[in-house]
Amino acid sequence: MKKASITLLLLAFSLLLFTFASTYVNASAVNAKTASSSADVQVDQVSHTIKIREGALVIINDTLKLSPKAGKSTVSLQNFSLGFPFQYGFNLDYCFAYEASTPDTWLDVELDTGLGRLGFYGVNVVFPELGVDIGNGESYNLTVIFVFSNLVSSETATLLNLDFPMYPSLTQNASVCNVTVILPPKANFTDSTFHGKGLDFNITTLGDSQILKHPKRSLESFEYEPAWLSFNMSALAFPIIEFNEVKREIILDQWGSIHISNSYSITNRGYDISNVKVGFPEGAHDLAVRDEMGSIGKLTEKETVTVYIRETLHTDETEKFFLSYRIPWEKYVSQHNRLNYNLNFTFFERFNWTIRKLTVSITLPQGAEFQYSNPLNPHSIEKSVFQETVSFAFFNVTPFEDLNFDLTYGYLVFWASFYPTLWMGVLIIIASAIAFLWRAPKPPAVPMVPVPPEDLRSFVETYEGKTRILSELESMEEKLRKGKIPRRRYKVRKKMLEGRLSTLSRDLSNLGGKIRTAGSKYANIMRQIEVAETMLEGVEKDIRRIEARYRRGEISKGAYGKLIEEYHRRMERARTTIDGVLLRLREEIR
Repeated sequence: MKKASITLLLLAFSLLLFTFASTYVNASAVNAKTASSSADVQVDQVSHTIKIREGALVIINDTLKLSPKAGKSTVSLQNFSLGFPFQYGFNLDYCFAYEASTPDTWLDVELDTGLGRLGFYGVNVVFPELGVDIGNGESYNLTVIFVFSNLVSSETATLLNLDFPMYPSLTQNASVCNVTVILPPKANFTDSTFHGKGLDFNITTLGDSQILKHPKRSLESFEYEPAWLSFNMSALAFPIIEFNEVKREIILDQWGSIHISNSYSITNRGYDISNVKVGFPEGAHDLAVRDEMGSIGKLTEKETVTVYIRETLHTDETEKFFLSYRIPWEKYVSQHNRLNYNLNFTFFERFNWTIRKLTVSITLPQGAEFQYSNPLNPHSIEKSVFQETVSFAFFNVTPFEDLNFDLTYGYLVFWASFYPTLWMGVLIIIASAIAFLWRAPKPPAVPMVPVPPEDLRSFVETYEGKTRILSELESMEEKLRKGKIPRRRYKVRKKMLEGRLSTLSRDLSNLGGKIRTAGSKYANIMRQIEVAETMLEGVEKDIRRIEARYRRGEISKGAYGKLIEEYHRRMERARTTIDGVLLRLREEIR
């Protein structure tokens, strides 16, 4: 019995030891497989394609053919790093990567990771948890897309320059690198860095675009080659516009309408431009375009509108304009049940540039309550008594990002009749009040108190004296700006005039009070003067504000001139009103 027990114990121990050994061997094999890194693969070929898009974005497509190094069997690749000279890192707006055979499935990309050597900007492409298996004799094609801005500059109206990395920067050698540059349609290559090195591009055409090609054998690791080329636009202008900020307001009302208003703040980084092309969503109607001064011209095409700027926008000048329209409710809003509604839309659409800051606010129907949104949560939710506004914020937005979203909110249909019912109640109350007042006894008429002619004469003469002093102060300030009067003399004279002005203003206040008590006719005359004076004060403040904005470069020269012209017209209307009132008072004196 004892011998049998010992035999069973030895058998169990042997099985346990075998199981542990097998697990250890398998784990070691897995670890040996997953420990592989980019150092275990070689780069057989790189396709380095640079494309200049409409809107002056520069897209660099690096497609690499990877295979195990000699002596390696199956490699499980966990990550791969590449980059470019560090100076271009400031122009990088977006980056994404994918396996060349599945472009719709993007891989994780870590930005600004370095390459282990100074002078380079690196990105690290991270593969799924188990890595990518590359067997002996097999290859793997990896594509990395870089989106750059501000690499294209204007030398003249038609001659442009491109600054770009000629080759990708890798941590190991590559057998061959094929460089391709795709110019914009109707562009002709003129010069490049190659000319000074005795090299050149092989030029072909595809449709309206020139294709520049250059093969390089044996691309060395950590290649550092900033380059430039110039091209001439033979037929079409090539605007270089920076979209500083775009604000989109989406308003869903309780009557089943969707109103959208976009404001654009742009800066011209290229040669002079007179128009800008922007997009709008499918089904949009009732388009209206304006700037800060009013309506401006437009040309509407299929889902794009050309906005004609009021004044030519010169280099580094900034302009602001607005585009508003409606979109069909039934196309973008669906009802899930009696309570929940879903808005399926996009934060922005059909653009070819980088938006430095994009803010989108969605105002729900009155009485609606926000539930959730996909794929992003709101930046903020603002709640008022009856309404909620949901806001989102983005930075450095490019055309390659998925900006589609859906937003769900709860809504009771009785809210649609809330305001009509409320207004009907208000109208009934007003009608009842009018009927009550109509039947009420009318108060006796207030007798008109005659105004002594000497008071009217004194008021007119005092006001004219005030006007002369204000005119003299304005003239003195102009002379001081032009250096025609000493500053000391200006200060002494100004102090004396301001003292007299204070006395006259006090006298006018007393006289105006007397005249106002003489009846509704004179009270109305005094009110007209007060309104005109208030308008003058407001216009003067507006002029000072717009002059400050112009000095800071916030508005263009053309917009500044138009606004100043409008403010002077308002001042003239106010002064004409005052002159007319004084003329009527003179007639009363006679």
